Amino acid sequence: MPAARILQEVCAAETREVALDEHDRPLAVRLTRLTEDRPVRTGQQVTGRLHTISLGQGGGFVNLDDHGGEAFLRLQEGHGLTEGQSLDLRVAAEPREGSKLARVALAGKAPAPGAPDLWDAPEVMQVDPGDPTVAMAFDMAISDNVNLPGGGNITLERTRALVAVDVDTSGRTETGRAATRALKVNLDAAAELARQIRLRNLGGIIVMDCVSPLNREAGKQVRDRFNTVFRQISSQRVRALLPSDLGLLEASVEWAETPIAERLLAPSGAKSSRTICFDGFRLLEQEARARRMDRLCLDLPGHALDWLNRDGPLLRQSLAQKYGDRFTYDSTDPKSPVVFTVP
Repeated sequence: MPAARILQEVCAAETREVALDEHDRPLAVRLTRLTEDRPVRTGQQVTGRLHTISLGQGGGFVNLDDHGGEAFLRLQEGHGLTEGQSLDLRVAAEPREGSKLARVALAGKAPAPGAPDLWDAPEVMQVDPGDPTVAMAFDMAISDNVNLPGGGNITLERTRALVAVDVDTSGRTETGRAATRALKVNLDAAAELARQIRLRNLGGIIVMDCVSPLNREAGKQVRDRFNTVFRQISSQRVRALLPSDLGLLEASVEWAETPIAERLLAPSGAKSSRTICFDGFRLLEQEARARRMDRLCLDLPGHALDWLNRDGPLLRQSLAQKYGDRFTYDSTDPKSPVVFTVP
């Protein structure tokens, strides 16, 4: 199921895109930045040299050409490849934090059929910098809590081993039998979880703690709801089990893109210096469009200004080329970026 429409926010230093469903719920986000080093992308055709075969680890290790780094290639007995051999490859999964290498497949091996590309939407709308719907989608993609349509929320916590999901019924006003109420919230949570996995580019083991009581038939409905929604919006392989006796719905989702949180957040979970700079440049561009003759100053947190001075000259150049050389950059160490007029 492709998205109903796409919002595209083109700024001088970055482009942010959001794929929305027919109810204007965000399904996926895309981010392109001037200064972000992303050596490979899912689906990209690359070349490389197989330097080590280790069937005990399930495959071999490849050095990718054009500074693409190292990647892992799954292999089986009788693969017929030799160490040192040059290969044509397709990127199956991007690298992740924790020294998780990119994963590649032989270029002649077609990917498994899946859902249509979400980005093949019939309508692409250009929006202004700072568009609230785009901002909401990117905020949602890194938020711990997500509200459910019928009330309540789910909380997603990513650990090194898995993504743990808690379901909270606070705010729901349904009446009736406890089992009926539990089924409704679990169905809502399963559908929302499927959308959040796609939106956040998550994979690996997912465990959702369902609301009780939950019998086998209700558990089957919850699992099927998760599978149905996920397969409509993602081509990643997924396998979900019936909830356990403890009410845990377990799913395994194939990794594909780097999680959006890894691109926006520091290891501490706060926004990275890079992200704060881009937030500031988006705000600066909004003000530059509104006040076309004014000289403006972008006031950044100290660590963000340090990053800008060290790694962000292209950001300054791109904004000056688009709006003129009328910007300065400083820090009074505010908590978030601020723009003001320079007398």
